[in-house]
Amino acid sequence: MIRHKCPHPYHQAKRQRFVERYTLAIVIGCFVLLFIAGRFSVKSIAEYQVENASLQMSVDELTDINKELLRQQDFVENAKKIDEQAQKDSRHSLTKLNDELSDVKQELAFYQRVVAPETVAKDLYIDSFKINATGKAGVYQYKLIVAQGVNKKRAVKGRYSLSVLGKVAGKEKVLLLESMVASKQKTKRFVFKYYELLTGALVFEEGFMPEQVVVTVTPSSKGAATVRQQWFWREITKPNL
Repeated sequence: MIRHKCPHPYHQAKRQRFVERYTLAIVIGCFVLLFIAGRFSVKSIAEYQVENASLQMSVDELTDINKELLRQQDFVENAKKIDEQAQKDSRHSLTKLNDELSDVKQELAFYQRVVAPETVAKDLYIDSFKINATGKAGVYQYKLIVAQGVNKKRAVKGRYSLSVLGKVAGKEKVLLLESMVASKQKTKRFVFKYYELLTGALVFEEGFMPEQVVVTVTPSSKGAATVRQQWFWREITKPNL
């Protein structure tokens, strides 16, 4: 059903006054509501600022705790590194002391044989032979001590040679003293009365894996016996410390 609108001017003016009156009331009501909502909004912002400040304090506190934990972690890690280095140094020192003790024992045994003629051989002999790594690949230093019985009154002369038995690419090979780069002579000569320390360098070709060493000492005196001795490489080699 369609509502009929009265076209009479009186009724239209009355209706217009009614709309204007209530429109003004509605507008005023909207302003009041907006003002109240604004007040509540301001209050909410203030509460948010308080909450934000509290959260910021918590963040600052947690940041300080995190920094302290990181500092403690760094301290623990540094202490661990120091402990590992101390253990490594201790092992290194212990190994060095053991080697020095072994050398001292060898020297003591040598001098005991010198002062006790009944305990030593009467003729030329090899007292000791050692090989030290130099830190360079394939390069070594050797130390050979030869001696003769203290009952001998004359100096002994002679020469010695050295050969290293090993493998290259799985094949056996023998390197002679004269074939090694650091050695320019086929044999080494010596002259001594009681004992002598003979040293030199060994330089192996690339890929050569030493296994045994043979040292031959030949006196020049007529009728004197040649001395020949053989060692496994691992028995006479010292690592580079």
